[in-house]
Amino acid sequence: MYRFKLEPLLKHRRHLENVSKKELANSERQLADERAKLRRLKEKKHYSTQEMQAIQNRPINVSLIILSVNYIRQLSKRIEKQATCVHEATRKVNQQRAELLKITKNRKTLEKLKEKDQKAHQQKMLQNECKLMDEAAFTRYRNR
Repeated sequence: MYRFKLEPLLKHRRHLENVSKKELANSERQLADERAKLRRLKEKKHYSTQEMQAIQNRPINVSLIILSVNYIRQLSKRIEKQATCVHEATRKVNQQRAELLKITKNRKTLEKLKEKDQKAHQQKMLQNECKLMDEAAFTRYRNR
């Protein structure tokens, strides 16, 4: 019966890989959410800018124009902050992707070692079986 000596380590590395995959998926979802927020803010700014331009062409209250300008400035600041959040989320995803790659390489290395060890074990078992068969044949021949 073949038993890989490093099986507990291989099991642990598989677990680490699964945890890392889940973390990466969560980070990618968060990045998508951050990008969607940024897109919505940009759309709001674009719509507000167009609305302000339309207001300027009509005779209207100056205070309304000032409010519109202040709102657009506020949106610009929020867009900058959100762009920073998107950049940070992108950095986090890239970092976790690199970590997952490293963990996966470690697991694959251990699996290749297991395969080689298993093949060596099978080869040794075949050699032992052949040796046993040869001894049995020799014993039969000698007993004739």
